[in-house]
Amino acid sequence: MYHRVQEFQITDDHMLSVIQVILISRKAVSIPMTWHATDVTLFPAIFQDIESVLEVIEIPLEEREELKYIITQSRRNIEAWKAHLLRSVNQDEARIDVLNALKEQEVLVVLDWAMKFLPRKYRESQADWYGKRGISWHISVATRKCKGEIEMLTLIHAFQSCSQDSIAVLAVIEDVVKQLKEEMPDIKSIIFRQDNAGCYHSAATMLGLQQLACQQNVALRMDFSDPQGGKGPCDRKAATVKSHMRTFLNSGNDIETVEQMKTAIESGGGVRGVRVKLCALDYQHKQGPKPRWEGVSFVNNVTYEKKGIRVWRAYGIGKGKFLPWSDFQDLDNFSMPHLTVIKDTCHPKQPFSAIRVPKSSTKESSATVLPDPEYEDNDAEQHGSTVGLFTCIEEGCVKSFQRFSSLQNHLDVGKHNYVLERETFLDKAMVQYAEKLEQGASSLERPLFECASKAPSVVTPILQGWALKCAATTRRRLTKEQKNFLTDLFLIGERTGRKSNPEEVSKSMRKARRPEGTLLFQAEDYLSSKQIASFFSRLSKKSVLNAPDILSEEEEDGNIDEAAAENDYQLMREEAFGSISIQHPIMYDTFNICEMASALTLSKFSISMLQEICEQYELDTSGIRVKRKKPYIEVLTDFVKLCSCGKM
Repeated sequence: MYHRVQEFQITDDHMLSVIQVILISRKAVSIPMTWHATDVTLFPAIFQDIESVLEVIEIPLEEREELKYIITQSRRNIEAWKAHLLRSVNQDEARIDVLNALKEQEVLVVLDWAMKFLPRKYRESQADWYGKRGISWHISVATRKCKGEIEMLTLIHAFQSCSQDSIAVLAVIEDVVKQLKEEMPDIKSIIFRQDNAGCYHSAATMLGLQQLACQQNVALRMDFSDPQGGKGPCDRKAATVKSHMRTFLNSGNDIETVEQMKTAIESGGGVRGVRVKLCALDYQHKQGPKPRWEGVSFVNNVTYEKKGIRVWRAYGIGKGKFLPWSDFQDLDNFSMPHLTVIKDTCHPKQPFSAIRVPKSSTKESSATVLPDPEYEDNDAEQHGSTVGLFTCIEEGCVKSFQRFSSLQNHLDVGKHNYVLERETFLDKAMVQYAEKLEQGASSLERPLFECASKAPSVVTPILQGWALKCAATTRRRLTKEQKNFLTDLFLIGERTGRKSNPEEVSKSMRKARRPEGTLLFQAEDYLSSKQIASFFSRLSKKSVLNAPDILSEEEEDGNIDEAAAENDYQLMREEAFGSISIQHPIMYDTFNICEMASALTLSKFSISMLQEICEQYELDTSGIRVKRKKPYIEVLTDFVKLCSCGKM
């Protein structure tokens, strides 16, 4: 692959733990591990060897279960990352093929919502900065070929208020098609490309275009980029437009309304190849029930036909699946929404602008100025001897350019050149480190113990379609122990104000024990920080809904300022007191040591558990010579007396 090793999407803790297992395995077990950097099965072979070694090495059960969980999660993350890279490159091939085969009666349109524009004043106070509501604006970049040249036109739709849903997207697409029909009356085909936002990748949007294709008498097609791979010309055009608006703002003007935003974009003659409309959407208009489509999230390429649509899960893979219109419910009752244009451009409409290589300065010598590639596909050898100032930001692409405008043209309509990256110093260090491990393992006189099987691991071959998006794995319901563990931590945080961090809770689950000292959870019961955060969020909503809506006495009397001052004083007092005293509660997993010491129930713990609690809080137990609970309980009791709660 053409990507660096350091870009693996796993945490440092995960990687270190995997490395630890490798080290343990090489020193403790005589398993032949012949890993070669050029082997395509390197990744699965490594993990199979690690998993096999983990079953036979002598380590505590707690560490074994934690390593199992870390290795499993790391493997899933790496596999998902590899699949994403493959899907991203494959889906980008759809854009490249369209540009290479673009005819003069065809147009490629890239759609995207720009980040909401925050209103600005030329001179504004700090108070004016907060509490702003952003202005929604949608960007459509149309690309065509005219007389052998690539030309682009940017269409901006600014809204006074908009929810950025599928209804708004359909209305925008309809207006885009109408504008293209006015500019190109003989247009026959339009190819839409967008990211995986829900407003685009929905049944209402994808099926609603069927009516538009019939009304405008054009052939339509939709291509989606892979999630997190949708950066394109819309984002770059938005940056150019924002820069133009900043110039208008710095000239002493305000941009607080959508009308002023339109004026800013059109100021100074406007931006070359950019049109803007001030629009509104009538949500009172009844569109009827939205069409439904089960499995729409797995579709990434769509072509529209008279009797139905043909869909693909991945571009260029197979002949596609044909779905007749009769398979979709509520399709006939759905009507296309329409935009209301409040204000169109007052200036002459910007035409399509050609993409050309900027002319070099006359002062520069022609021998020193190197031409940059435009939109056409240039071989790497042609420009391989020159080092451009601006390199392509696409992962794996090695093209570079002398001018920033050439880089932008390449990103908009160019073809990326993916080649195998040269070995970095980090890669060389890792290879040498692996060789040292091989030498160290072979120098051992005898292993600590023999593995039952010395045969090399058999790697399962990679099956076709491994990178395709699959349905979400079946979710397991939380067990009673998981719910109780998380609920106890949540309630403790609510009572004390020291709310638990989901990441820390995820780590503590791997070490949680019962009073007798046995592990509370196994590796398959561990939860990720996202799962824990989701559970805490549900508990928080329940607590808010069930909380009594009662005002405090200070609020009832109208002494809000005094109550706030008293509250601030109390917080400062607690913070100062907490800095010099032990914070309440003293916790170990889900066990409240303060309450247990007060209730005289510390004897429920086993001796090993009492030792671990004392060790965690760095309590001196060196004077304890007998293996009994009582001395450790006395140490913990004296420790609780120092707590701010004053339980003892």
